Amino acid sequence: MPLPMKSLKEVAAELGMPEAEVRVLVHQAKIRAVMKKGVLSVPPDEIARMKRLRKTVQDSARSPTPSPPVKPAAARTPTTQKPPPKPPVKGTN
Repeated sequence: MPLPMKSLKEVAAELGMPEAEVRVLVHQAKIRAVMKKGVLSVPPDEIARMKRLRKTVQDSARSPTPSPPVKPAAARTPTTQKPPPKPPVKGTN
């Protein structure tokens, strides 16, 4: 027997996010849902997929080793350039 579909409210509670956010993800087609008796329902495999995805994103947000500090770029001092030489002026005779 297949596992029962869950409502958006149940999915939100299980994923630990607001129901409105789950609804937005459904409308963006990031979570698969079907209309069942006038209520959006999510299959259990989709909930498991979202849990895995959220766990992966949270793990990647935390880096286990801190990155080495980035040195600021040395400030460039403007170089003094001579203006190009003026072309010689021809005599007006």
